[in-house]
Amino acid sequence: MNQPTIVLLFVEDDLADQQRFIQYMDAQRLPYFCIIAANLSMALERLKKQPIDVILSNCFFPDGNVLDLLRHKPTAPIIVITRHADVSMAVQVIRGGAHDYLVQDEEGNYLSRIPEVIMDALQARRSQEAEHERHALAELLRDTAETLNSTLELNEILRHILENVKCIVPHDASSIMLIEGMQARIVQMNGWTPEEMAILAAVRLNVAEVDHLNLMYQTHKFCIIPDVDAVSSWVRFPNVRVPRSCLAAPLCVGESVIGFLHLDSMTPQFFTALHAERLSAFVNQAATALKNAQLYRKAQELAALEERQRLARDLHDSVTQTLFAASILSNAIIRQWKTDPTSIGNELRELRDLTQGALAEMRTLLLELRPSALLEADLSDLIRQLTETIKGRSRMRVTYHAEGKADLPPNVHVAFFRLAQEALNNVLKHARAQHVKVQLHRAPERVELLVQDDGRGFDPHSVSGDRLGIHIMHERAREAGIQLTLTSKPNEGTQLRAIWTVEAES
Repeated sequence: MNQPTIVLLFVEDDLADQQRFIQYMDAQRLPYFCIIAANLSMALERLKKQPIDVILSNCFFPDGNVLDLLRHKPTAPIIVITRHADVSMAVQVIRGGAHDYLVQDEEGNYLSRIPEVIMDALQARRSQEAEHERHALAELLRDTAETLNSTLELNEILRHILENVKCIVPHDASSIMLIEGMQARIVQMNGWTPEEMAILAAVRLNVAEVDHLNLMYQTHKFCIIPDVDAVSSWVRFPNVRVPRSCLAAPLCVGESVIGFLHLDSMTPQFFTALHAERLSAFVNQAATALKNAQLYRKAQELAALEERQRLARDLHDSVTQTLFAASILSNAIIRQWKTDPTSIGNELRELRDLTQGALAEMRTLLLELRPSALLEADLSDLIRQLTETIKGRSRMRVTYHAEGKADLPPNVHVAFFRLAQEALNNVLKHARAQHVKVQLHRAPERVELLVQDDGRGFDPHSVSGDRLGIHIMHERAREAGIQLTLTSKPNEGTQLRAIWTVEAES
């Protein structure tokens, strides 16, 4: 197979150096296509007109220098070639973003290094692009998890899944099937006409009789169909377009398949293994959110106490979303460690926050199952669990400080925990904060809780008390004899301060 051509832009105003460079590159018989630019203006014009893989540039031009070129931030890596062994200039261009700096010698020995430096620059660029893609996907999955966790209403979850998958994998149409018995029913669609959706909504498919559905059901693995026309078992319906290619994935919770997510394209051979990998990361979150929504719908039919305990138990699965994100990140860290062991510090800290957050969330859910455990646990430890949960579920910096001890009445103990929980949930959902500070000061006769963020804030006079749970927090505080103060201004953050004293209790 022929190697892909590497497009080089050589920025040099000296004709002799141009000729020497071209002759050497031609003699190497390597897959290079060289474009010559004699000055900065010509180089910038070339960069606008066509994609360039690597730029090789002299330091000085008649109309500027290589630092001017670097200021335009070209996407291609820049290798600087110069006769001037100027250390200060070398430092400037490397700091400015150049990949490497070569000094010309009269014998032309520097030319022999160019192919190696070009390949090194391309490899570094590919690594940067892969890292950017990984970070972008991680951000996208985290945002998706927050969106899917924002509601337990089944119809909202279904709509969020199809809206968010547009950002994960490009496609023309999509649908979600849920399994009832062994019958698959389409419950949500995007990209189809109203007439097509009316037909598809009435469809019931026997999973065992549709080859690609049965394969996913049995193996729990995704399925790519590059050419639908070549699949005889594809079910066709009158007045409904037939896609040319398809990517589908099972929605799995534990060992059970609860449905399928279908992405369709009107272009044959459209979906790739990379699309499938991205979709696989997404469907784990989608399946958990769907299962939680289904459980919530069932829980609504139970008595109040049974409903709360059943919901808390079944929502245990929500922790797996954080653990799955930790799994994705750990695999990426291993790959990055193999190429650059010194660059994984930030990723390791992020992995630590994810796992600590998942553990804290698990402990909090277990407390919900056994209310008596809430009274047995130390208040400082309870609030620390809440802060660690927030750190694991967001990119915020969370600082927590606790000091002192106090024996609180049971209702006051629980009220402080609920106030901290509600305040931190509001920060996570609404504040868009970079930093949240939590402080707990306890003394035998006085306890104070502070939750303060640097987020977008709000006008307390224009926000209904029911919207952010403000009314509930004030009512809870009043019942426990806690003085609650909530202050906020638009774009200046929000502060919650709760104070309990023995005098107020008496």
